[in-house]
Amino acid sequence: MAWGEWEQLKAEAAQSHSAPMRLNQAPSGASGSGEPTVGAATQEAGGIPGADDIILLGSPGVGVDRAEDLGVGKEHVFVGAAENDPVSKLPSKAQTGAGLVTLPMGPAVTRTVGDLFDPGDDDIWFGKDPASEAFGGRRFKVDDGPLPIVDGQGPTPAHSNYFNRTKDSVSAANIAAVVSGNPDLIVTESHR
Repeated sequence: MAWGEWEQLKAEAAQSHSAPMRLNQAPSGASGSGEPTVGAATQEAGGIPGADDIILLGSPGVGVDRAEDLGVGKEHVFVGAAENDPVSKLPSKAQTGAGLVTLPMGPAVTRTVGDLFDPGDDDIWFGKDPASEAFGGRRFKVDDGPLPIVDGQGPTPAHSNYFNRTKDSVSAANIAAVVSGNPDLIVTESHR
């Protein structure tokens, strides 16, 4: 997401909620590799100055294993992950390596070896899956989004819908609730 889109979303959230607008969130997701950048920034001395909340959207991991490691308290880490967003389900690097080595042996062997590298099935490309219970963030509801390729919109259409009020009004409303200082209004979703 471009910075201008983030600013527009915050302005709209401020207009639609009566609470004063808080401008100290660290947005991440649906834009490339923002998650590892935010995760790395939280590990630096002083973390992300002034950030009270972190919102992760369609995240392939943030480089830490627990929401509490992001420095804002796990109750201030919010996660949106669409069911049909393949970016939020990228296999871990270890699973990918195991899969490449065992691929000629068939899918059953590949799955078994992959599970050895990720027994809880909650590791993804950049670490622990933020939508997993093990990570411990506050997962909020988003629309499942279109299926990759099958729905004719390319390989990752659901990854682009989190901020789109027309295509995913539930996600946009949940993001607005957080950025407007009303996280108690989010509609929660079960962890993966």
